[in-house]
Amino acid sequence: MAGPLLHTAQWVSFCEGDQTAFLQLYEAHYNLLFVWGGRWVKQDGEWIKDQLHDFFLYLWEHRSNLSRDINVRSYLLTAFKRHLIHGLSKNKLVMSPAETLDLPAQSDAGETELFTEQFGKVERAMQLLSPAQKEVVQLRYMQNMSLQEIANHKKASLRTVYNLMHRALVHLKTELLKKNFFYLW
Repeated sequence: MAGPLLHTAQWVSFCEGDQTAFLQLYEAHYNLLFVWGGRWVKQDGEWIKDQLHDFFLYLWEHRSNLSRDINVRSYLLTAFKRHLIHGLSKNKLVMSPAETLDLPAQSDAGETELFTEQFGKVERAMQLLSPAQKEVVQLRYMQNMSLQEIANHKKASLRTVYNLMHRALVHLKTELLKKNFFYLW
């Protein structure tokens, strides 16, 4: 993640109806938006995933009306946040925005930039994990599986999964602290 992505060919291709570009956009931003959504709403992961799929469908349906010259990540983060707020009010899942949203005092641009930078550090640290460690972290934190469910899924012992998770988290903590990273979510 090397900074803002302005006027990318992939985004333009997506806006012009390229399904491959749409799939690449989805795959490149899904995890970022999922974590971002979890930061904003106090709903379960499945509700956020549903909203994320609805959001990408909305983007696809309205692609011809989207601006071509944008910072793609900032746009997606801001638009998804608005989509979540709309989804909450539409489904009457909240009594008041203060009960559901964790609204920091920063501006949208500064906040999305900081979040994107921090998420990039986590992504880079994740790349240093072994494939097995990366898998258990993703199953645990992106799929919300329990350690027992992960053990069943991997056909491994609970102790093996626990050890993989422990080593992965120690490694991530070491990498992120080495780079003066501070968790904000």
